[in-house]
Amino acid sequence: MTFPHDLVGRALHARDGRPVGRVAAVYQYPDDLRAPAGAAAIGGGLLRRAHLVDLQDAAVVEGVLTVPHDRHTINSAPHFAPLIGDTLSERDAVKVREHYWGAAQPA
Repeated sequence: MTFPHDLVGRALHARDGRPVGRVAAVYQYPDDLRAPAGAAAIGGGLLRRAHLVDLQDAAVVEGVLTVPHDRHTINSAPHFAPLIGDTLSERDAVKVREHYWGAAQPA
């Protein structure tokens, strides 16, 4: 599922339903990765670093974005400085996919 950019500002919850943060930005993966849902940046701010959360198998119910990851996995995700544009670099995309799923999945 591809998520629209209107996720920005929504609460993001871990799989147990507990809140983790708010979506600050939504990024697409490069076309060569099988990751159509993209990734959401949570935390951070204009000058602070944020965690990227993979959105594969995520769902929006009653305005809340819930991901299939636990809080520890989300909070231990690599930090990223605010990104320019709406597509992750190949290197950053591979880091995010490996953190959440164990391996990047090239096409």
